[in-house]
Amino acid sequence: MLPTPQAAAAQRVNGTGSLSERDRRWKALHQAMAAEGYDALLFAGADYRGHKGSLRYLADYNLAHRYGYAVMFPGEEPIMVLPQNLSSGRRPHTAWVSDYRYPYNLGEGLAEVLAGRGPAPRIGVVGLGQVMKVEDYLALAQALPGARIEDAGQLFDRVRAIKSPAELQAVQEAAYILDRCFDRLLEIARPGMTERAVGAEMYQIAAGFGGEDPLFLTMYVDSEPAGPVPTFGAPRHRELRANDVLTFSYELVGPAGYWVEFSRMVTFAEPIEPVSRIARAVGAGMEAARQALRPGTSMSDVQRRLITAVEAEGVKSSYWSGHGMGLDVLEEPWVGLDMVQDSGNAGAVTETADGMVLAIHPTLWEEETAAMGYMSDTYIVSGGSCRALSKHPVQLYRV
Repeated sequence: MLPTPQAAAAQRVNGTGSLSERDRRWKALHQAMAAEGYDALLFAGADYRGHKGSLRYLADYNLAHRYGYAVMFPGEEPIMVLPQNLSSGRRPHTAWVSDYRYPYNLGEGLAEVLAGRGPAPRIGVVGLGQVMKVEDYLALAQALPGARIEDAGQLFDRVRAIKSPAELQAVQEAAYILDRCFDRLLEIARPGMTERAVGAEMYQIAAGFGGEDPLFLTMYVDSEPAGPVPTFGAPRHRELRANDVLTFSYELVGPAGYWVEFSRMVTFAEPIEPVSRIARAVGAGMEAARQALRPGTSMSDVQRRLITAVEAEGVKSSYWSGHGMGLDVLEEPWVGLDMVQDSGNAGAVTETADGMVLAIHPTLWEEETAAMGYMSDTYIVSGGSCRALSKHPVQLYRV
């Protein structure tokens, strides 16, 4: 039997929605503010994957659409600052925050909230570079010309990288839903079926168990005028063929708001040797990363061990291999991003620690054989070791 919405709501109140969980988060943020000398933290959120988790972390508030903000002062309850059309019936029943404001102009509303903190407050913004609207930033800067408005994203990343037991339970609940989706995929995927038909089943299963914000993608080798290339995208009206090797990748939010990721390679006919080899390489890399993800190990070292395992199978990889997950689909730490993209900038969180949740997803491509490989799992680091949350082994599945 599928869980009822009422049962799911009760679980959130007793878990990640509890007042003890709220107080734990606020205490950690207040301590971080004091350590870094901020007079206020401004959290920017938008209804986009990876851009609204800060408001849910701070206030248990899930943006249904549009965008909004929260302001936190040292030692005080946050203040929510939201558009006027979100004023009706959208406050969470957990009632973490009591002060909701709905100004006509959000930039002016933020300035009003922050104006009483002196002529030159130091304001740290979570989401300054990618989330906060330019017009709101300009309105705030104009209204408070003496304010120092700085990026506080790394402060927030350090706080939320370590999940509480309640958060880890919520992640496992979401991972259970993905396993049920893949169970159904193995039952129905057949040559002649369209990607959209498979996707429809995945959406139905996920929604029935309380999954939200589904991101279901298919990945395969596509024929282009210049030759074969790896590609991925939303399901299309494209029929699965017997000799296809498809990767079905699914990311979603569980009932408590936590993201998980799962992907496996699936084929129908006997795969050619390069495909089998690249699938083994993906699996070897993921297992090497799992073993390396122990407290105190640097993310660069995790990447190196993953690449070494991949190359032992005769396959090359130059792509970064994973990232943290939580109330946003992309969180720190980054697994290997410093090695392949950011010229040594590893971010705010650089070592593995108990309480982390990470997605590992090696991405491999052999141009000479036109074989591609991609699989992913969500992992929890706990008790000094790391474990995958899916019950499905990492392998090439033939159905």
